[in-house]
Amino acid sequence: MRVKVRAFATFRKVLSVEQDVDLPDGSTVGDLVVMLTVAHAGLTDALFSAPGVLRDHVNILRNGRNIHFEEGLGTLLRNNDVVALFPPVGGG
Repeated sequence: MRVKVRAFATFRKVLSVEQDVDLPDGSTVGDLVVMLTVAHAGLTDALFSAPGVLRDHVNILRNGRNIHFEEGLGTLLRNNDVVALFPPVGGG
């Protein structure tokens, strides 16, 4: 299956703004993230505070819905899903 990955803000320093990724059927958001971290140096530290633990305020959306409200990193992906990665954002 193929999913589209969109990176925002500081994640664009590590990832392309948008890329298509091929994954085996039955893959999860966690599988996708592992694949991305292997392919892109520096992404692991940007996403995770500890192995398997997303940093506070990192948001991953599948088709516009935060995976926090689904199955987290275990959220199943489907062909043509769009996964958006948002780093913590601050400002005032």
